[in-house]
Amino acid sequence: MSGGLPSWDWEIRYESPPDDLVGSFYLPAFARATVYDRAVGFFSSSLLAQIAPSIDSFVLRGGRMRLITSPANLSDEDLAAMGKGERFRELLRDDLVTAASAPVPSRLLKDRLALLTWMITTGRLDVRIALRELRHSYGLFHEKIGIFADDDGNWMTFTGSPNETGAAVSRHSESFTLLRSWLGDDLRYYAERERRRFDALWNEKVPGIRFWSANEWIEEPLKAAVGIREPSVLISKHPKDGDSAESTAPVNRLSLLPSIPGNLEIRDYQKAAVNSWLSAEPSGHGVFALATGVGKTITAMVAATRVASLTETMNRPVLVLVIVPLVDLVHQWKTEAERFGWRPAVAFGDSSAADKAYLAEVLASARASVGRRAEMIITTADTLTPRMTSAGPDPNHYLQRQLSLHSGYLLVIGDEMHSLGTRSRLAALPQNAAYRLGLSATPKRHGDDEGTESLLRYFGQPVASIGIKEAIYKYGVLVEYDYRPRRIDLSDDELREYRLLSRRIAVAYGSGDEKAQETLIRQRTRLVQHVSAKFAELRTLMTSGIALQSQQIVYVAEGRSPSTEENQLSEVEQILADEYGMRVARYYGETESDARLGLQRKLADGELDALIAMKCLDEGVDIPSARIGIMMASTQNPRQFVQRRGRLLRQHPASGKTHAEIYDFIVLPPPDPEGVTESEKTLVGNELGRAVELADAARNSEVRYTLIEWALEYDLNPERYTWMNLEGDDEMETWTG
Repeated sequence: MSGGLPSWDWEIRYESPPDDLVGSFYLPAFARATVYDRAVGFFSSSLLAQIAPSIDSFVLRGGRMRLITSPANLSDEDLAAMGKGERFRELLRDDLVTAASAPVPSRLLKDRLALLTWMITTGRLDVRIALRELRHSYGLFHEKIGIFADDDGNWMTFTGSPNETGAAVSRHSESFTLLRSWLGDDLRYYAERERRRFDALWNEKVPGIRFWSANEWIEEPLKAAVGIREPSVLISKHPKDGDSAESTAPVNRLSLLPSIPGNLEIRDYQKAAVNSWLSAEPSGHGVFALATGVGKTITAMVAATRVASLTETMNRPVLVLVIVPLVDLVHQWKTEAERFGWRPAVAFGDSSAADKAYLAEVLASARASVGRRAEMIITTADTLTPRMTSAGPDPNHYLQRQLSLHSGYLLVIGDEMHSLGTRSRLAALPQNAAYRLGLSATPKRHGDDEGTESLLRYFGQPVASIGIKEAIYKYGVLVEYDYRPRRIDLSDDELREYRLLSRRIAVAYGSGDEKAQETLIRQRTRLVQHVSAKFAELRTLMTSGIALQSQQIVYVAEGRSPSTEENQLSEVEQILADEYGMRVARYYGETESDARLGLQRKLADGELDALIAMKCLDEGVDIPSARIGIMMASTQNPRQFVQRRGRLLRQHPASGKTHAEIYDFIVLPPPDPEGVTESEKTLVGNELGRAVELADAARNSEVRYTLIEWALEYDLNPERYTWMNLEGDDEMETWTG
């Protein structure tokens, strides 16, 4: 393409004869535009067949067409006789199907029409039938508006006599005036009026005009009559069988196949991970158990791009399905994928109408194509999982139904794969995936061995593993950090309530009442999460000078305090903002997706001092500028504390970040001279075990000895809690293994 629409020497008015409308108008317009909208009385594919070389170029640049037309084979008299209602719709459909099924005598014309079929199948060409609605019947639609637009914001409109048929532009006497948006305000005003009129028609906002979508009616008949082909580049050849001296050949189009960016450094461990995955048994199955921050997404994109190259040689398309736990990660993955030349569609709860339309196009493209095609869909686990009905999973779930129709290669990438281990989510994973890749810093599910085993059966065993210490000290891809545990004691009232709940848990356990056990354990966990002394410790920490620093993430507990019914998030916000004058914002599940991205930017730019977060910052969300973490929400779930640490260790040279600091609020019951109950020992063991793992990879790892001293106060058994035996440079056997 030699530039946008202004790069051609257009006429103010076109008249045929003497003008050649195909050569002097349609061909250069399609060669420069990326949008073609047309409202016309009559249309046939013969015109587009005449300008097929430009249509190929138009489509390869991402071009799209919208067409509003009357049925070419029906007259006003026919329409008056057909009346209205369902019978009319059937007759209209039958007329279009008959026209689309008509035999095509020329091999060249058939090939060119096959491109139009591909455009319809992929949503690049949307055809709608329009008729004037009368009292008892319909009449023909005769409006004539044409619009070409390019990627630079230029457009031009034409109105006048030509119908969109081959005869109209080559044999009939036709004329029209051309209005260009870039030639001054006056012409732009009239061009804009025509554009608004088309949009009003397309959006069915013009009273008295009735529309029917034709794509569904004509797609299959066209496939049967002329086949389907992807866009190609034109090459010359010797005439044969009466065809003209031109043909098409597949184009080496990066727009349809991804590639590794030339300016992207792929580390040796990332190359090794991809090679191990491809050479696994079966090939293309396995898990990347990589510490948060070492580049799981990039490594997975390299793997997906390698698969696209492999499937191209097999002349079959590949569809990549990326499943993430949160909407924030949809946007992060999309940004990374586009760096590699993917054109991902996204699917999540509040996807826009444009997102949904593009999703349908991507699914259709992957299903309709052969070879040289790689498509990607990024969705959330919730969106992929059908809702349950009385008869089982919803059989009409759109994404599941479409994936089941895919006959090419399918690669499933499960980001934060541990989140996919529930029964419903496991059942939603496509079973026809030839390639499967799981990603997680913590591939095991906490307290769910069955779910972990099911995930490993689906994705395969770990083929690459890098722990946090390797990432920091061997590969240098994460910053070092200081770990600063803060001891938090239960109050007398909280201790009494804790012991009461523990006794009730023991009774429920003895009686085999699992439901009561779960309820009571949740109550006890809630009690520990909302220990009142955490607020006093937060004030102490802020007063020591932390309040004067920025780029902080404060993790708070979910829910409300069992004693005060106060929300910890609200109380922390009040303390930081009102008492210490900090600029803070909430970052939790109810925060809209776009707002979350804005908050991340404000924290990085220094417009905010701290984000007060709940679980939605646990998984994969990149905020590399964050350098201070305050973990008020005690968690014994290894996945959560590993992920929260990972949020803080990302490199961010632009802010001068050299290391991170983690302040961890560790809840412990006060030591009892008369002895500590087994339940309390379990609490202490779990809390301190988590803390020792965090300390072990810190640059001040000697703090683990303080934690072991705390453990000895409670007479913990070193044979049960093996981390109590660490000495010198001993390596801790981390939960992630």
